[in-house]
Amino acid sequence: MEVNAVSIAGELGMYLPVPIFGYICDTYGPGRLSLLSTLFFTPGYLWAAYVYSNKLAYTNMTMAFLLIGCGTSSMYLSAVTTCAKNFTKKRGLALALPIAAFGLSSLWMSQIANSVFYCRDGSVGDSGGRQVDITKLFIFFAVLLVAIGSFGGVALGVYPDDHESDVVLHGEVEPLLPESHPDHYGSVSPTPSQEAEIQSGWLSPQQKAFLSDPTMWFFAAAVLLVMGPGEAFINNMGSIVHSINPADTKNSLYAQYRADPAFHVSVIALTSTVARLFAGLLSDYIAPSVQPASTEPGHKKPMGISRMWLIFFFSGLMIAAHFLLASGFIQKNPSLFWIISSFLGTGYGAVFTLAPTVVSVVWGVEGFGFNWSFVITFTAGGATLFGLIYASIYDSEAQKQAGSETCWGLQCYSESFWIMGSSVSVAIAAWFWAWRGRGGWAERGIVV
Repeated sequence: MEVNAVSIAGELGMYLPVPIFGYICDTYGPGRLSLLSTLFFTPGYLWAAYVYSNKLAYTNMTMAFLLIGCGTSSMYLSAVTTCAKNFTKKRGLALALPIAAFGLSSLWMSQIANSVFYCRDGSVGDSGGRQVDITKLFIFFAVLLVAIGSFGGVALGVYPDDHESDVVLHGEVEPLLPESHPDHYGSVSPTPSQEAEIQSGWLSPQQKAFLSDPTMWFFAAAVLLVMGPGEAFINNMGSIVHSINPADTKNSLYAQYRADPAFHVSVIALTSTVARLFAGLLSDYIAPSVQPASTEPGHKKPMGISRMWLIFFFSGLMIAAHFLLASGFIQKNPSLFWIISSFLGTGYGAVFTLAPTVVSVVWGVEGFGFNWSFVITFTAGGATLFGLIYASIYDSEAQKQAGSETCWGLQCYSESFWIMGSSVSVAIAAWFWAWRGRGGWAERGIVV
């Protein structure tokens, strides 16, 4: 429960303030938001280093990771919004690249940590042998991210292309709402009184139309039900691996890799990165065009496989992984745990790319920073909910095993993953209703 408390604090910081960050990004530009990230990262990582080196209570670490989460979302959103607003013709790939880099970071981080920031002979931690020097690693991140955030503050911005069609910038298909102006996709045409409201109020008419759209709430709820289990798996993968692989099985180099959480973190990072790029390319080349075919002479219409079918497929991989783990098959065949890591990494990474792409297509790119940031806040609720479910079941079973703090066996996690797999199944139904249900995007003529 303490491990999940720290990770949940990071996710609450990463997701809950994002609508505010989205507003800042849309209003003042992504460069300002990138610069703002340094004000979260630096004190967050320095405080985390101090807490770890002085062995303070874990509650102090939750405060550090709350700040680190805020910094993460600020830097992430500044990059994604920059790409979404500058590269509208190939938005799938444009969004996939920074999101793939976001997933790839854990791969290089784990390798750098194990190769550079380490000590031996028990000089770090309570046990001997080679271990990561957490204090130095956190200080390195504090310095690195100040440099990256400051560079983004200068380099990131929205640079309009005079050759871009106004249809691409403001709307690709029919109006989202019946009263919408045909030239402002996903938004209400401002009246003089509404123009005054934009100046005096925090929410614009476009943002109010977005929040009042019932399909948005179905879509956001599905994000909660899919991303929550994914986050819970990633946060608790170390304890899951150890529940499947007891210490006495580590009698060979292969067994050590099989039971090493860092190895499976790398598997997830690699498959997630490939899936994000692949899903972005598929979104551009086989999904329906988001701009009129007549805008470019000789334009060849691509295959018409909806982005929603892509989301359903990759979500299905996550369902398969959850149920395969819950069934006990992996407990009996621990050498196949890489299948779980690969399926969840692929599904999680692809959905993380396709979801913001759908948001940009359905509600336009003009208010993308606010719109996607609002939807992604639901991930915090999902991570908290499913993290607590896993933690409570794990701790309860551990106490039954002679009062231990660690748990071994299928009973430690099976029930949790039956719940998580069912959650992703419900999410697919919610997404389908937003797309094909009464008043859904298909009924409105929105091509997704």
